[in-house]
Order: sequence, then structure tokens, then C-alpha cells
Amino acid sequence: MRIRESFTLYRRKVPSGVYVFYYRAYNDDGNRQCGHSTGMTTKSEAREYCHRLLREGKLLFVKKEKPVVVPTFEEYSKGWWDFDTCPYLNKRKSRRNISKGYAHQAQRATRLYLIPEFGKRAIDKITTFEVDTWLSSFRERGLSNNTANLAFKIFKLMLGEAKLSGMIKSNPCEATKLLPANEKQIEILTPQEVKAIFPADWQSVWDDEYIYILNKLAACSGMRFGELLGLKGEYLFDGYINVCAQFSVFGYGDVKTHKPRNIPIPKVVEADLNYLKQKNGNGFLFSKDGGKKPIGRPVVYKGFFKALEKIGIDKAAREKRHLSMHGWRHFFNTTMLMANVSDSKVMSLTGHASKNMKEHYTHFDTTKFSEVIAIQENLLCESATKQQIKTKAATKNTMTKNKIAKQKRKSAM
Repeated sequence: MRIRESFTLYRRKVPSGVYVFYYRAYNDDGNRQCGHSTGMTTKSEAREYCHRLLREGKLLFVKKEKPVVVPTFEEYSKGWWDFDTCPYLNKRKSRRNISKGYAHQAQRATRLYLIPEFGKRAIDKITTFEVDTWLSSFRERGLSNNTANLAFKIFKLMLGEAKLSGMIKSNPCEATKLLPANEKQIEILTPQEVKAIFPADWQSVWDDEYIYILNKLAACSGMRFGELLGLKGEYLFDGYINVCAQFSVFGYGDVKTHKPRNIPIPKVVEADLNYLKQKNGNGFLFSKDGGKKPIGRPVVYKGFFKALEKIGIDKAAREKRHLSMHGWRHFFNTTMLMANVSDSKVMSLTGHASKNMKEHYTHFDTTKFSEVIAIQENLLCESATKQQIKTKAATKNTMTKNKIAKQKRKSAM
């Protein structure tokens, strides 16, 4: 078998009229390079010239590549986390749902914690030691470990993409461990406090009926704040509600887990929601403009804090116990678990993801949640709420009678 040489020779006439030998060399992949002049007029001299180049390692012409300019982290971070244009987000959107809230949170962390620290550094020069030192500095600045871990996860993700694209050889965050999570102790209202905040005469505690009903629904459903504000009349059914959307600063959108769920509600709460539906139709139930837009979060918080004060929980006590609207979610979850409601049912109601969940409620059967409804009615003091329904009905009947009497007087005139 003939063995191919490392080069081939050929003769070529140059502008002076002289014939000069040129050579073509082959690289390791067997691909032939462009021809180059030996400057020799005889084949033997040209061959010797090529062998000399071969011995010196100069036979192949290696094309010099332009040096890769590695950007600084500030340069690299431009365009990141823009919900509509960020390449990373667009790639992830094709695989799973990404919320605007997540993008906003990541963008904020990048601006506040990453750029000030690493903005001027070339991303291939950032070391594991620097990352670890930076992560440990959060506590010294009076920031929580949870804040530090969130910023770190975003940093690790961004540099992971840089490694994936070949921009850097290794991710300096890979060898760094997260800080221990801060466990903020959140207290919940006691059953006695809950009954006090939802009395038969609701106006003795609450200044606004909408905020009163919203909090009552939160207590017996464990719904997130955004889900409460995003509840529409069209999602109210006989004995239950369908939680499939939320309302946030980014507008009306999908729920946090992107998985709709059904929650049973006792008749007394259903009556309140139907009362709001008469006002707002299929629009937002907790709305004062006919269902077009829900009431604002600050208004709800202000009403909730004022109600706490009226039952004896002042600002100092509230802050010490970390009481907030989100506390209703903790209250509902704790109440259900203490009443021995199965974990799978509680998770399906609160919208917590569970790998062990096997049952999907495609056709919601409220009879399967009879114990939940009994607990809801008990914690809301059913007798008080029934009295409220009677009061509403009596008021409505009185208004109807007055209207009929007024029409009769007009006819008589």
C-alpha cells in the first residue's frame, strides 16, 4: 500500500518567467493546505527544503486565531433577565413555564448583589475563593442567608451558561456550598383569635366588607394572596372554587405552580362569594369597579392590620409574631394537619407540589372533602356567619319592600 507523503510538489511559472516549485502539505486530518512557494527551481532542492521545514515543525501553516476577548461580568450580564429578549429565558420557556416574577427577582439580585461585586472582573478570572468570600459577607452586611443563597444561585446559573457556551472553562460556583437557610419563625392566629376576628357583627372589627370576606376566604382555603385577588366570578362553582390564576404587580397570570386546583368551600363562604358575584359578575370578585380590577394589596394589608388591632393585637405584637396575610396560608395548613387530614389532600388544596401525589381531581367531588368543609365551618364560627346571611337577606327584603312601596306611591300620584 502506498503511503502518502506529508507534502506534494508542483511547478509554477512566476511573473519573472522562471519556473519555481511550490508545495502543498497535509494536516493531521488529511486535509490539504493551500500551496506555498519553496523558492527552489529544481525538484530535489524543493524536496530538501520541505524536509527541512518538516524537521523544524514549520511545514504546516497554522492560521493564527484571533484572541477571544472575555467580557467582564457587567458586560456579560447585559440583556440577562429581560423577560422578552433574554436568550436563556427564551430557551427555558420552550421547556417549562417561566414567570415574570422570577425574571424580575433574578434581575434585581443581579443588579444589587452581583454587579457591584463582580461587575469589573472578567468572567474567566473569577475564582472560587472570591465567590465563597463574597457569599460569606452577606451576614456582615446585615443580610439574611436566604438572600445570599438566592443571589448565589442566580450567579451560578449565569456562569453555568457561560461555561456551556465555551466562554469559560469552569464555573467557580460549582465548588461553593450554600449557606444554611434562615428559618423565620412565623406564628399564626389561635382559634380563639380567628373567631374574634370573624364575629357575627363583622362591622365591629372590619371597616370594609370586601376585605372581611377576602380574609375569611383566605383562612378557610389557604390561598395565596395573589390567588385571592385573581379570583373571578366565573371560577365560582357549587360547593367549590377553581384556583387557576393570580393577580400580581405583573398583572393577571398563571398560578405559581402552573397547576390549577379546586378548593371546597362551606356554604356560608359560598354565600359571601355569590354576594360579590352579584356585584361583579364573572369579573374579579374582590373588585370595586364592577370586576375590572381587584382591590390593591396595600388596602387589604391596611384593613387586615386594623382588624388585628381591634381584637387586641397591636403593631408591636404583630411584628413580633410576624403576622401577615400569608399567615392565613400557614394557619390553614396547620389546622388541616392537626385535624388529621391526609397530606395528599392538604397538598392538593394548598397547591404544594408533591412527587407522591397519585390522584388528580379532574372532576371535583366535594364529598371527598367532607371533613375539610366541617373544619372550615368550625374555624369560621358557622353560627356567626349564618347570622350574617340572615341579616343580608333581611336587608335585601327590606330594600325590595321599600322599592315596591315607592312605586305604589308614584302610581297613586
